[in-house]
Amino acid sequence: MLWPKLIWNPWLEKQIESLCENQWVCWAGCGASGKTYAASLYSMVYFLAAPLLTSIILTSTTAKMIRKRGWPVIQDLYRTCKGGYPAHIVDSKTTIQAIRGDDKHAIFAIPVLDGATSKAVANIQGIRSPRTMVIVDEATDTPEAAFEACSNLQKGTREFKFLAIGNPHSKFDQHGRFATPKNGWGSVSIEDDEWETERGICVRFDGMKSPNILAGKSKYDFLINEDQVRQAQKYDGEDSPKFWKYTRGMWAPEGVCKTVLSESLVEKYRVMHSAVFLTKSEMIAGLDPAFNGGDRCVLQVARYGDFDNGKMGIQLEKNEIIEIDAKSSEPVHFQIANRTRQICEEYRIHPSNLAVDATGEGGGLCDILAKTWSPQIQRVEFGGKASDRPVSPEDHRKSSDVYANKVTELWFSVRQWAINEQLRGMQHDAVIEFCGRMFDDEKRLTIIERKADMKSRTGKSPDLADAVALVVEMARRLGGYATASGRKAGKTGWDQMVQEYDSIYYDTFA
Repeated sequence: MLWPKLIWNPWLEKQIESLCENQWVCWAGCGASGKTYAASLYSMVYFLAAPLLTSIILTSTTAKMIRKRGWPVIQDLYRTCKGGYPAHIVDSKTTIQAIRGDDKHAIFAIPVLDGATSKAVANIQGIRSPRTMVIVDEATDTPEAAFEACSNLQKGTREFKFLAIGNPHSKFDQHGRFATPKNGWGSVSIEDDEWETERGICVRFDGMKSPNILAGKSKYDFLINEDQVRQAQKYDGEDSPKFWKYTRGMWAPEGVCKTVLSESLVEKYRVMHSAVFLTKSEMIAGLDPAFNGGDRCVLQVARYGDFDNGKMGIQLEKNEIIEIDAKSSEPVHFQIANRTRQICEEYRIHPSNLAVDATGEGGGLCDILAKTWSPQIQRVEFGGKASDRPVSPEDHRKSSDVYANKVTELWFSVRQWAINEQLRGMQHDAVIEFCGRMFDDEKRLTIIERKADMKSRTGKSPDLADAVALVVEMARRLGGYATASGRKAGKTGWDQMVQEYDSIYYDTFA
């Protein structure tokens, strides 16, 4: 045996077997199920079979996470290999080379979120050998471009293996989509530990079925045990998303928690599908600015017009992440304003069709846009009281009688447009954010969780979703919810006349 101290267990055997017998493999499971260890062990053995013909890529989100997860396992296996592991380790590059200086035939540990994703994608695309294996750790948080670049490495290889690892989070993230059962999610249940996918196989490791629990004692110190499961049951609750993700190792079923959108709602109302316009449409946009704190500055571009279902609807187009140049002498607010105007002019978006979050520092940005471009931009405050506009065409109650604050109204307007089949083209990442923000409707007024609480719970700010909410608000101001054959209720005749006369002072967009 290459590693004398290696401790075999039923889950490790199942993990190795799945890789030996399948080309495309997904592992989903609880925490402390040995997934990263098993993947690293298999990669070390796979590499030894033909080092000068092999490239292995191990990705994780950041260099810090690589140093914390996969790389320490590889270092330990390299050190403890009986007789010495016959390859050259370069710790500074998190690489094990077949021979010293060989940057092609090696085991590479690569971060996909540090810096620009495009750079990580380019690094991945440049690695290919006759035998290529890719291990995507933390697949739930891996950008789509990096995930696709990894899977595309199959082209031009004689032998290829792909493994995606993650604690189940969303059926719409890269991990969830890769794990989707061939016959749909309705074909599997909490009792299933393995199923066929479109490409290969998904193997699941349920903490309730840990080898330690089945053995009746904590036989394996490194695997989840009965005490840990009981602690999770007590403090997380069996109906919490956290319990399903880290203990059951399964995607949470519908209704486990209340979120603004749900996966079944998104599928039922085809929110991610494309729209067909009947006769005409116009371009609109929503800007969710960010100035510091790690949030993204997002400009969501969309098309608004008459859908073929007889309703006025929104087709979400490209969302642009506006990057801030820290080295520029131009103030951040002006950088955002200038780039926003540039994008809007490229898409022929009239300033009156741009909704901007004017909360906090956003108000100063709006002042700059008004001065350097047009005062016709639409300011939207996320704070304060909900408006007196009707909740939906079917629900004529005032929004202020239903929602506790303005941000709840804005987010639930997206839900209403989705249910009313007036929203199309939403991207995966935005869907995940809407499906991740919880709400409470047990009191008189519905309220969504604070943004800071969501960010603390999920590790991410819902910037993409905020930009979509601004687009929906923009459409509401244009008379949204009216049918395609009906008259728009947005602007009065006087408002229309004012805009027409004002247009001589601004660029018009036909």
